[in-house]
Amino acid sequence: MAFEISVFGTTTIAMCVFFVGYALVKRFAVLRDYAIPEPIIGGFAFAILVATIYWLLGIEIAFDLFRRDLLLVYFFAALGMGTNVREVVSFGRPLFVLVALAAVFIVIQNGAGIAIAEAFGHDPRNGIVAGSMALIGRSGTTVAWAPILQAQFEMDHVSRLGLGINMLGLVAACCIGGPLARLLIARYHVSVPGPSANLDVGTSKEAEPSRIDHHAFLLALLRLHIAIVIGAALQAGLHVVGVQAPLYVTCLVAAIALGNAKSRLLRGFDWSASDAALSLIAYVSLGLFYTMTVMSLQFWTVGAFLSFSVVNIVIQSVLATVFACAVVFRAFGRSYDAVVLSAGFVGIALGSTATTLAIMTAIAMQYGRAHKPFVMVPLACGIFIDLINSVMIGLFLRLL
Repeated sequence: MAFEISVFGTTTIAMCVFFVGYALVKRFAVLRDYAIPEPIIGGFAFAILVATIYWLLGIEIAFDLFRRDLLLVYFFAALGMGTNVREVVSFGRPLFVLVALAAVFIVIQNGAGIAIAEAFGHDPRNGIVAGSMALIGRSGTTVAWAPILQAQFEMDHVSRLGLGINMLGLVAACCIGGPLARLLIARYHVSVPGPSANLDVGTSKEAEPSRIDHHAFLLALLRLHIAIVIGAALQAGLHVVGVQAPLYVTCLVAAIALGNAKSRLLRGFDWSASDAALSLIAYVSLGLFYTMTVMSLQFWTVGAFLSFSVVNIVIQSVLATVFACAVVFRAFGRSYDAVVLSAGFVGIALGSTATTLAIMTAIAMQYGRAHKPFVMVPLACGIFIDLINSVMIGLFLRLL
């Protein structure tokens, strides 16, 4: 028996689940010390409850996630508003390095996936599905490739397997990211900036929060809506010329443009309160987005591939962790930014852009602001890494 929760019900439950995670993180110091994101705690506990109901009573609970995708758009628009174009240009070389490292790891990830699939006696193409297609590529890439693999290789289980791998990966990423950051900071005696109210997303638990009134909040919301309107128009324009781009990417670009033009449009205007409201909106949007994502995980969908999926995620998690520590951390100079990027790289390798930003947000709230990673990761994931991954998937499929 299937039971679907409406958009309003899904949003209400997500708020409750988020506060459950918040309460657990506040109650248990170990969760705070290792910067485990609040949404993953509450969302995972609720997903286990939903799965238990399915296994015991045969009731499949589904959620209408329409509002979830809108929250992601709000988040990236808010993030873009605080991004300086000059900084983006100055991050050109580090951005290239991050993309190049991700390309290298795509090869490692698919190679490992193929080897694991063959060890379990599965079609080696399942290793690509369980590799960069579902992990670095996320659910969107899996859905896009599923009909192609079904038509060419009669693989009618790609969506089911890919989505199952993706949900296991994003949970693993959030469990690894915070502890990895803590380990690198302690092992290499990395200097951290400390609590700050001037975070890219959210506010530090230790710093005194900025004062936000209703005018500042409404102005922030208006700025976001204008950016989203422009971003939607940009997406439509790109579609006309044959270029496909996610709405959150075009809204990010539009928000960056608007954010850099604001001082010229209204000279002398104090934007500080509105900017603080943007940071708060970004945190709430990301928190609810990720809560909805995790609480809607359907663990029973993995089915006959359960053992393969679990072993694959364990091995891929180890590879991502080792690569982040041994390669990414050193490539970015063993600094605090390198710590945040290394922890975030686990999110890139195992989860999604939102997973990565949730990990980095939890770390920033614990140890202090790290602006560069919050600029680099959305650009790298939203524009370059997805494109490279699609090319790599095609190459690997041709080789098999």
